[in-house]
Amino acid sequence: QCSGGTPRKVYGSRGSQVKPRVWSLQPGVDAESSIDLFSETLMRPLRYTFVETVELEADNDDFVSALAFELEAPGLREARMSFNCEEVFRDMAEAGVVNRGSDCDSFQGMFDLRAASNQIPYVWSLPHFYLVESPDASQHPRNNLIGFVTPTGPRYRNMVVVEVESGRILQSMLKDQISIKLYQDERNYFFTKHKPVIIPLYWKFETKNSTIAERQLLAGFQGSFSGLNAGFIACVVLGAVSLLAALFFGMLLYRENALQTVEEKRKKIQAELASSLPPARDEEEGETQQMRNDFD
Repeated sequence: QCSGGTPRKVYGSRGSQVKPRVWSLQPGVDAESSIDLFSETLMRPLRYTFVETVELEADNDDFVSALAFELEAPGLREARMSFNCEEVFRDMAEAGVVNRGSDCDSFQGMFDLRAASNQIPYVWSLPHFYLVESPDASQHPRNNLIGFVTPTGPRYRNMVVVEVESGRILQSMLKDQISIKLYQDERNYFFTKHKPVIIPLYWKFETKNSTIAERQLLAGFQGSFSGLNAGFIACVVLGAVSLLAALFFGMLLYRENALQTVEEKRKKIQAELASSLPPARDEEEGETQQMRNDFD
């Protein structure tokens, strides 16, 4: 797809796997603040934000450590196709002169599906227009419908739970609401007899949950990685201690050798000085007296 003439790459997980940790020091999904999942309905990636760390039961005594990610308002804003949204571009886009973002006329948190549905004005949102924002509160889609409560809680949220080491998605709760947008248009008599409104047609829930056997296998993987990490840390600590000990004893040996060398040089210098000094006066008198005794 294109956004304002700039090519947009198609990326993101298809809902079963994200980046794994291949070796123990590699940063895995736990180092990420968000992940990208590709939406087949919207045909674009959606960014899910990290919300919390959870533990899933694998057996009576085993648990799998996992991360929970949720589709939040920033991820919906990032996925919008909104460029050339000014009113001056509307007629030009209808005439095929310029491209105009398909989501320009939709509220924040809603996406226009007209291009993928033969120009039928379908729109996508979360159930009960959850996370849909309107500049004017009176124009919010829920205000034009009777019986729609303000959505709160996990019932309306899109979430995935990812295992830390393998990057496997263990749980997913993906929810879509498809609505139709009825607008006023003088070119059609029917479209002049009602006010603009967005009517929900149906909800689509897609859930996934891993089995106990899969969780047991992943719990064993996490235990193995923990053992490898502990062994690696122990080897690093032992190597550091050995290096410090070798440096300490090397310094002691170097100091002792240096002191011994200095002492030998000192003795050598003393011996050379002693041999270069003239004989003392008492020694000269003793030699003179001995010579006199010899003559006598």
